[in-house]
Amino acid sequence: MFDIKAWNRSFLAKQLWNVHSKTDFLWIQWVHHYYLHQTSIWDATVQKTSSPLWKSILSLKSELLQECRGHPQVLSSLHSWDTSSGLYSTTAYEHFRFKSTMVCWNKLVWEQRSLPRHNLVLWLAIIGKLKTKDRLSFLDPNTTCVLCSQGEDSHGHLFFACTWASSIWTKIRSWLRITRRMSTLNSALRGLKSCRNGLESRMRRVSLAIVVYLIWQERNKRVFDNNCSSVDRMFRKFQIQFYTIFYFHEKDPSRIDVG
Repeated sequence: MFDIKAWNRSFLAKQLWNVHSKTDFLWIQWVHHYYLHQTSIWDATVQKTSSPLWKSILSLKSELLQECRGHPQVLSSLHSWDTSSGLYSTTAYEHFRFKSTMVCWNKLVWEQRSLPRHNLVLWLAIIGKLKTKDRLSFLDPNTTCVLCSQGEDSHGHLFFACTWASSIWTKIRSWLRITRRMSTLNSALRGLKSCRNGLESRMRRVSLAIVVYLIWQERNKRVFDNNCSSVDRMFRKFQIQFYTIFYFHEKDPSRIDVG
C-alpha cells in the first residue's frame, strides 16, 4: 500500500538536501537569501513568518537529527539517498515508509488466481475487520449468529466454529481431499500456506478465499435480506465459482483432480 505520508517526507528530505547543498535553483537561492542570511540550515529555527513548506522542512530536519543522533549521520543519509541509483524521492521513501512484520499468510491471501473480492474479504477476516455484530456492541444488536443461531456473530465463530459454516467447509475439504481438520481460520492458514506453486496447492489456496467469501455473503443475506441458502446449495455455488476461476486461468478444467 502506497504511503503518502512517507512520500511527502521523502520530498521534504530532497528539499533539505538541496538547501544544504545550495543547489542552483531559484527557490533555493531565495531560501538562502530570505530565511538563512548566510547561515546554515542546521542552525535555522522556525519563525512566525516562515511558510508552511519551510516549517515542514525544518521539522523534518529536527526529526532526522533526533533519529540519527547527530548532524554527520543525517548528512550521510541524505547524501546516500542522493547518490543511490534511482530517484532521490524513491530511495528516501524506502527509508520513511512504515515497514510491518512479514506475515506467513500473504501468499495465501493474495493468491493471483483468486478473485479480488475474495482476496479482500479473506484479508479482512484474518485481521478481524469484518463488521460482525460483536464489533457493533455500541449499537446493542442481537449478537447471535444468524447461520446457526447458537454462538456469537464474531470472526472466531464464523470461521469455522459455526455449525453451518463448519459443515460447508467440511464438504469442501472432503471434495478437495484435504485431510487436515482446519477447524479455525488460523489453522486453515497454517495448513494451506504452502509456498508451492503447483496447481493443487494454488487451487486449495483459492478454495479458502472462496469459502470465506461465501460464508460472509450468506451471513449478510440473512441479516439484511432475510434470505438463506442450504449447505448443499452453497456447496454447489462454491463448485461453480471454483471451476469458473480455474477455467479462466487454465483453460482446461479436466486437469484438476477433485473427485
